Amino acid sequence: MSVMQNFKNLFIGSDETVDGYDSIYEKEEMTAEEIRDRRNREVKIAATTTLQIVLARPTDFSEVKAIGDDLNDQKTVLLNLETVRSEDAKRILDFLSGVAYANGADIKMMAQKTFAIMPKNVGFSGVDLMSELENNGYSF
Repeated sequence: MSVMQNFKNLFIGSDETVDGYDSIYEKEEMTAEEIRDRRNREVKIAATTTLQIVLARPTDFSEVKAIGDDLNDQKTVLLNLETVRSEDAKRILDFLSGVAYANGADIKMMAQKTFAIMPKNVGFSGVDLMSELENNGYSF
């Protein structure tokens, strides 16, 4: 085969049959709709991924990189900031808010100093705990 024929086969396709399959253009009785249907077949892939939840209880800002890596891996993170100083807690939450935003994740406050950071493929139904408690007369 010539070099030009190889380029033609690469971009347009060969007129020969491959592994016993006829070219979709070979049969004249096929309608344009049948050709389009053959090209646009859906491919179904069985997904076997499991939901992973990570409980993170950092003690200072130095542990935030590992939590950010979990968010980048599309894991749900339950973040408990009860043992962190107030200024470190703010820095941690600011950093993880940026990581969550970059990944399209959602942050929900579950209780005072406790947050759930969920990737975009994880849904959350209902109201969060803090809103529910405040609506029932509890204030923090």
